[in-house]
Amino acid sequence: MKILTSPAKLMNTENTTDLLKTTVPKFIDDAAYIQSYLKEKSPKYLSELMEISSKLADENWERNQKWKAKPTAKESAPALYAFTGEVYRGLDAKTLDKNSVDYLQKNHRILSGLYGLLKPSDKIMLYRLEMGRPFEFEHYKNLYEFWKEKITDQLNAEMKKNEILLNLASNEYFKAVDRKKLNHTVIDFDFYELKDGKPKTIVVYTKHARGMVVRFCAETNAKTPNDVKAFNYDGYRIDEDKSTDTKLVFTR
Repeated sequence: MKILTSPAKLMNTENTTDLLKTTVPKFIDDAAYIQSYLKEKSPKYLSELMEISSKLADENWERNQKWKAKPTAKESAPALYAFTGEVYRGLDAKTLDKNSVDYLQKNHRILSGLYGLLKPSDKIMLYRLEMGRPFEFEHYKNLYEFWKEKITDQLNAEMKKNEILLNLASNEYFKAVDRKKLNHTVIDFDFYELKDGKPKTIVVYTKHARGMVVRFCAETNAKTPNDVKAFNYDGYRIDEDKSTDTKLVFTR
């Protein structure tokens, strides 16, 4: 079983671990290629592209100037620990034991606008480049056009016959995978909060729940969809009536 998540805008490269030997991202040459175009962009361009404040744009312009394909340990962190947004708060990697981290190293992959596809151990630098932004470079209209075939082929290469893919990524990021060319069953997820007896989707809770499912799989050594159905952290329970063979629905 492979598990896919989105990255996060919030990052911290001061997070380190003794549980993983760092590795070089599979698509580091592609990342350097994209970064060579990104580096040339002004703070004003970044502000408009990413719809961020001038202060954040200045910060990310500086990141782009400092970025390198072969960073030192001080300048980088393993992807599993570098991202600190809501999904990764739910996952809370720093409190996982060695067996759980080994499970994630084998099964968990992170989609990225800059790096394409990351293993937990891949060392990365601070960056901001969301997959869905209309970033044009060379002859590419956007990042989907650049990444879709590469990411899909890589997932097919890494996955064994009949292995299942758990999609815990956002729609924005999972669009970078070509479902038609992926030779594996994809299981999607929905998370609902019961308010006045009615199920509601609350984005921040959904993000947190996605991370908790990844953590649950690691802590329980989940191998099948049935194993994943037992997910029960923070009051969530499987809704068998709403779930199907290709979608698991959890409510609380």
